[in-house]
Formats: sequence, structure tokens, C-alpha cells
Amino acid sequence: MAGITYDRGVQFNRDVGPFGITLGFTNGNGITDNFKINGTGYSRPDRMFDNDNSKTTFAHVATDIGPVAVGLFGASGKQRGAAGPAGMDKSRRNTDKRVAGLDASGDVGADAHWYAQYLWNDWRGFLDADPTRNYRWNGGFAGLDWIPNERWAFSALYNYAGAGDFARTNTIYEGIAINSLSLTASHYFMRNVKGIVEVNVDFKNRTKPTGPYFTGHLSSENYILFGFDTAF
Repeated sequence: MAGITYDRGVQFNRDVGPFGITLGFTNGNGITDNFKINGTGYSRPDRMFDNDNSKTTFAHVATDIGPVAVGLFGASGKQRGAAGPAGMDKSRRNTDKRVAGLDASGDVGADAHWYAQYLWNDWRGFLDADPTRNYRWNGGFAGLDWIPNERWAFSALYNYAGAGDFARTNTIYEGIAINSLSLTASHYFMRNVKGIVEVNVDFKNRTKPTGPYFTGHLSSENYILFGFDTAF
């Protein structure tokens, strides 16, 4: 849905005692919008991606606490602000963004693996409509993979994000909000051919259109997906 191979960077890793430390830098160059499926679902505001050529610096520190792997994440960079009706246009200004996160993962027996991640975002002066205001929002996910044998894999993934300060701004960034559960079954016919059945349940209530540009969670994102993945 989006060509993101433009993003180039460098990453350094080192173990220091019980900690694994990662430091990295990435660079964007003005990616174009992703393919829009519909206005309130998969055409989410993340279609702006990293839309400038400023550097983003990130770091991750990980360690094991008993059987659980935990990590702390941080990122700092710049992004183009949002302008125009409902924030649908790119600003001429670069604005600061900060991200902090926490992740954890572990095993349940030999065949099941769980993971979770939380991210907190601070976008400073992002909207041209009010460049003195900072916008904070957060989100995360939790998942479980069960792989009973070499032919079958089953996954459950819960996604949640709150629009935070973007709520009731009458911009497309109200669409950050999500509350859904995806259940997936994959069967490997060969090592490079698998069939997939996925069900997504949208728990977020649809809202009445707000503002002149009909922003908000206007349609349900329930779906059933059947497909094949192949690679050669």
C-alpha cells in the first residue's frame, strides 16, 4: 500500500553486560501518500510517513527479566506539519516529534510466543491551524503466535490507539484512533507458498460526521480476508 523503501539509515548494536543497546539514524526524502482505500479506515493519517529529509534518531535498550524480554525505546526527529482543510495538506514547516515506548515478549511452552508494545507520541506544533499547541497521543498492540507444527500457524493481534489531543480537532488525525482484534490462520503448502484466512473485528463505535469534512470513525473496519502468499 505504500512504497517505504526510500527510508535509509544506519544502526549500531552492542551488548553491555545484561543489556542489548541499539542506536540508529534514519533519513526520509519526501515519500508520497499511500494508496487510499477509504477515507476513514485504511487511508489513515500515517500516509504522511517520514515526509522530509531530516534525520530521525532512535535508541532501544533491552534485557531479560526472568523469562520475559523487555525493552525501552525512544526516537526524536522532525516531520512536516499539517495544513489546509482538515489537516489534509502538508505544511511548509518542519515540526518536532518525540516517541517513547516499552516492549515485552516471551514464550508460552515451546509452541506459543507472545509480545506487546506501547508507544507514546508528542508532536509539537503539528497543525498549522494552531502551531503553538502540542499534540500527544498513544497506542500499542499485543499479540500471540501459536505454531503447533511446520504446516500451521495461528495468530491473534489486538491493536489500540487513542487520538489523544487530536480528538475533536475536525482533522483527519482523529483517525488515529483504533480498537480492533485480528485472528489469522496460515497453512504452508510449501516453504514459499501459504494460504491465509484472517478475520478482523472492529470494537470502536462509529461516530457521526464532525465538521465540514466528515472526519471521525465513520465506517466499520470489520473484514474477512482470504489469500495466498508466495515468494520465488
